[in-house]
Amino acid sequence: MESVVPGNPFDRANASRTGDGDRVDRSNRASYGSWDEQAGRDDADDGANTDSQLRNGLEDQRSGENLDGPPSEARANGMAARTGPGNHDDDAGVLEAQRVLRAAVAELRQEALFNFGEMTAVKLTAVLGQLLEHSELPRRYLETVRAVFAEPVGYQTAYKALEEPGAVLVLPREPGAGRTFTAHALLADLHLRTGARVGPLSFGGTARFPLRRLPREQNAGYLLDLPADEDDTVAVSSDFGALLHDIQQSLKNRSSRLIVLTTQEQWQRISGGAPRGVVPELGKPDPVKVARAWLSAEAPGFDTTRWLTDGRIRELLAGQPPADVLQTVGLILKAEQTKHIHLAEQSAAKEQVEADPDGFNARVLSVVKARTDWREELLKWHKKPGRTDFQRNFLLVAALFRSATVAHVYVKTAELCGHFKTPVSLKGQVAPGVVELVDEIEAALHPTDDTLDFGRPGWDDAVLSYFWIDRPAARKTFLAWMADVPTTKTKNTNEFLESFTTDDRLLLANRVGAFAVRWATRHRKPAPLERIISAWQREPVLWKAATDLISAAALHPTMGRFIHELLLRWSKNREDAALPRLAVDVCAGEFGRRYTTKALLRLGYAAGSEDGRVQKSLHAAVRTIWADPTAREALFNSIIDWCAPGADRLISGRRSFAALATLTADQDCETVPEPVLLQSGGEEDEFRPALKDLCIGWSALLTSTDDDTEPAEALRLWMDAAHQHPSLRPLVFSVFRGALTTSDPDLARRLRNRLNDLLYAWQPYPAPDADATRVQLRHELADLLFHDRSRAVARYHPRVVGRSTETA
Repeated sequence: MESVVPGNPFDRANASRTGDGDRVDRSNRASYGSWDEQAGRDDADDGANTDSQLRNGLEDQRSGENLDGPPSEARANGMAARTGPGNHDDDAGVLEAQRVLRAAVAELRQEALFNFGEMTAVKLTAVLGQLLEHSELPRRYLETVRAVFAEPVGYQTAYKALEEPGAVLVLPREPGAGRTFTAHALLADLHLRTGARVGPLSFGGTARFPLRRLPREQNAGYLLDLPADEDDTVAVSSDFGALLHDIQQSLKNRSSRLIVLTTQEQWQRISGGAPRGVVPELGKPDPVKVARAWLSAEAPGFDTTRWLTDGRIRELLAGQPPADVLQTVGLILKAEQTKHIHLAEQSAAKEQVEADPDGFNARVLSVVKARTDWREELLKWHKKPGRTDFQRNFLLVAALFRSATVAHVYVKTAELCGHFKTPVSLKGQVAPGVVELVDEIEAALHPTDDTLDFGRPGWDDAVLSYFWIDRPAARKTFLAWMADVPTTKTKNTNEFLESFTTDDRLLLANRVGAFAVRWATRHRKPAPLERIISAWQREPVLWKAATDLISAAALHPTMGRFIHELLLRWSKNREDAALPRLAVDVCAGEFGRRYTTKALLRLGYAAGSEDGRVQKSLHAAVRTIWADPTAREALFNSIIDWCAPGADRLISGRRSFAALATLTADQDCETVPEPVLLQSGGEEDEFRPALKDLCIGWSALLTSTDDDTEPAEALRLWMDAAHQHPSLRPLVFSVFRGALTTSDPDLARRLRNRLNDLLYAWQPYPAPDADATRVQLRHELADLLFHDRSRAVARYHPRVVGRSTETA
């Protein structure tokens, strides 16, 4: 097998394709690509949003301050607009850089909340792509993190400890408590001060972290998120703490550092023998400081002090974890941006209005109401005499389809009424019109783009929450309709709407899907997600959208744990094949690379499904896991268990073994690539498949149907390797001979006939252009198979010719 050289963790190694191109890059030369360049491409729709501009904006923010140390809290919170003559506000480049930074902060906030309602279709696609590509934390992201990070007590001491070569810091906190963001801030300071490349490091596929997994990159910083124990399995061995001594020494030799994320409970179990001082004394994030940092960075000139000194806002923020603080920040920004805020009482007294001339009190009240989901106001709205189901449905659809045109909301409302068995005709002027309905739901209609604005922060999510609680008997119908809206079941054109393009469907799908993810994680109810997965399974564009959304959620610092639980549950599902298929597709991506042990567990359960689409997905997932050298032994052993005669996962085993049997590794100056299962390792602890296991895998592969092309492709690669590399012939011949060994005569005959057919397809004879050496090789193997059949088994002895081995 190939030598495991950790090399550069930020390069994309082991990229696989199919057929002749099914190769694992052994040279580690294929780069992930520059995040700085990619960021510029992704933001093409927003103008010149480049890293250099972002950097200029951040540097302008820090001008005049001490740059010898990591950015201080004042620096992080000081993005207020400057207007003095000595500043550079009149410089167009500086202003553009500041705009870029504000846009990056807004994007980061939406990513953290998993709420993409303010993004265009192009931007949303780019953001989801970035969420799934975390090989290296890009400078643009790191600078944005540093602009909004509010340092907790003890942060500077923790950073000084991290600066030391070989440093290891352990952050034992629960997800959602700010541990990931704190780690990213530490890595941001490390990168900005020392130039170190920083990014995540996968734990691997074994319970004991292997030292050889540490990359050999010089001056790097890594973030290791320890997998949680689940389903009666121990993900991290109890000696991890003691192992940190060796990790420190290995990192010190390369002037690198490591931050470990874990939970208090897990750290208590694995911390035995850990070096002293690896757990820094960090205070909890101050909610008010966190809010001030985000508000100041995203809205320069914003009167942050007025908001954050208001007793009602401080009461909201008190004791909130960072994720909830960001929710409040988003509500404050929305309230401040809204031109007209509805007062808490429609019949507000004149003196109340006069006492609040600039509307600040109304805005504060709107934020407070939003944190309670506007329950009182929504109840009054629904109870209003004369309220109709068409009006209620119009409000519900408008809340779900944020930023959609009012015409689309109008038509979809009539469609939802039909699903509720209360049909409404939009022909003529019988039904209420758009203007009337907009007035009834107390929204405002944009004069040019025909979109709706409720004028209340958080109102749309509150409407959906109210419906879910208020109408339990209608949930199933609503979910079915919601999931079907982006599908082709909805015609692209109809008599009411001009068009509904593929891009429109994809944007709507991402918004519906993001809502379902947020709802599922907030209420720990997977029903909306599961309904969407089932409805989108037959449309490739929507299926990819679902896979990307759930993959991004699985990597999310606060949502991730619940999504991991869902993936485990779905991998066991046998009633709806879409669910294990989705779990496998997620494991085939960044989730499988980041959480290899978890992916292996889920693949094992999903392998019990015989659905063809699940099997196809397994193919890609197996190759993703194989790219991690530490996971290969566990993966291969699982596959062989599935391939064993009489196993209940034989179909999955056959498909998975084929994925590896047809995978080859690039070798310099090699015209014929070598299958990865035939490689000899360069290190003592390198995994090498046992001969008997290879025989079991090939025996299962030969039992596939005649229309399966993978056995022919695998045999071609293996026989080509034996032809090009004579030293491999004994192993290849022994595998094929062992694959036919069975106590069932009928099965042995079928296996032998299938193998002979495949050998003939590899090299027909007689044939006008037959290669004599290939014909000879085929005859040698055929003779051995004939001897085995007649039970006159002659031991295979290769004769040595020079430095090669050829058959006798």
